[in-house]
Amino acid sequence: MPNHSPKPLLVLIGFMGAGKSTLGRLLAAQLACPLVDLDEEIARIHGAIPALFAARGESGFRAIEHYHLDLILPALARPSVLALGGGAFLQEANRDLLAHHGATIVFLDAPFEVLYARIRGTAHQRPLAADRDRLCELYAQRRPTYLLAHHTFDASADDPSTLLISLVQLANRLGICTTARATL
Repeated sequence: MPNHSPKPLLVLIGFMGAGKSTLGRLLAAQLACPLVDLDEEIARIHGAIPALFAARGESGFRAIEHYHLDLILPALARPSVLALGGGAFLQEANRDLLAHHGATIVFLDAPFEVLYARIRGTAHQRPLAADRDRLCELYAQRRPTYLLAHHTFDASADDPSTLLISLVQLANRLGICTTARATL
């Protein structure tokens, strides 16, 4: 059964290194609401994501990802923040689930070179980040789907405070009263 609470579910999407997990934690703290990081939930239950990729391949991982998203969405309190892994929003079935549950999708956008500088050397944690050229192709393939989000914010700054303020302002416009917590 979908959760159509009038309070929003803010879903952060974007490429690897965009800051979904970091900004998710900061935003949830500012809004005094729960945060669910889908990759962290999957790792908590199934073990490290690189091991899942190695054992089941990307398609096996995507099936696990969809399964957990389907379990999590109806149970989330509202308001909440949900951080998705870089590939989760690409799956049409996941986008359908998010729409069915009234999620507000927020794309954290940054140029490839900025993102690559943040994730360079993390291939042991990010199985798809091992090959720079392949990663650049993946970025170009994924970006048009990310642009389907309801809102797009520039996530290229090293300091997340300005982006956090913008995300809190969005939350306020969507009905979360945060004026007392909006200062950093």
